[in-house]
Amino acid sequence: MNGKKILASLFLLACTLVSTSAQPKYDFTKLQREQLGRGVVAVRQNQSETCLTWRYLSTDPMETSFNIYRNGSKVATVPAGEATMWVDKQGGSQATNYEVRPVVNGVETHKTDGKFTLPANAEVGYLNIPLQKPADGKTPPGQTYTYSANDASIGDVDGDGEYEIILKWDPSNAHDNAHDGYTGNVYFDCYRLTGERLWRIDLGRNIRAGAHYTQFMVFDLDGDNRAEVVMKTSDGTVDGLGKVIGDTNADWREHGDTVGQYRRMKEMEARMKEAQNNPQAQGNNVGIEASACRPLKIKDAS
Repeated sequence: MNGKKILASLFLLACTLVSTSAQPKYDFTKLQREQLGRGVVAVRQNQSETCLTWRYLSTDPMETSFNIYRNGSKVATVPAGEATMWVDKQGGSQATNYEVRPVVNGVETHKTDGKFTLPANAEVGYLNIPLQKPADGKTPPGQTYTYSANDASIGDVDGDGEYEIILKWDPSNAHDNAHDGYTGNVYFDCYRLTGERLWRIDLGRNIRAGAHYTQFMVFDLDGDNRAEVVMKTSDGTVDGLGKVIGDTNADWREHGDTVGQYRRMKEMEARMKEAQNNPQAQGNNVGIEASACRPLKIKDAS
């Protein structure tokens, strides 16, 4: 073996040692893990095919395969090491019950089986989750606002091993305090994948609606297999059980000539829009002579 081959072999050996030693050695018995179920979900790909997916859990042995059942009859086996996904080529528009069972050494263990019912005439390409939109509202000056779905997160809030969706509803007049005026209340809903709503939180009038005010976290912080939901609240917030936090009658908003403020804001927006295409108007808006408001040329730099 010549010198070049020896050096190459030593280099490869060093890389192997570094790669091996860099791998963390976790004691999985001491890690706090979510106690999640199989997470089976079925979505129609087209009018004749349905895509079925599920979880491979950290507690599953490496040699785990999966048996797939449709309406109680076994229709497929997904071998160990393959993707946790299977396409049903006979998935029609009728309601269908799917079940996934883990298999080790040819035997169904029934350890964390998973089930999912795909409703009849389900939508193609996505899972439809019905939402309960909050009612429209009016600010004290009488301006109407509506609601739209905003940020969302997931967590197992009831300990059944399945994720629920935590959804924030924002009013159409949401804006930060660089803008004056009232905003509507912010709401949080908790939904199962079936669309069942478990609870609604009303943050109340003292939490302003806007991108900078209501960040939230969903996680099982205390390890009891039930996720907590963390967010900022204030006097008048109503929790998911209907309990009011703090002083029900407190109103910490700044009240002023909101109608006049709204009118002045609209006037300013109109002036800014005009200034985008009119250099003279732009100069007048900021106190610069119109003669100075012109595109620069190369000679201006000399």
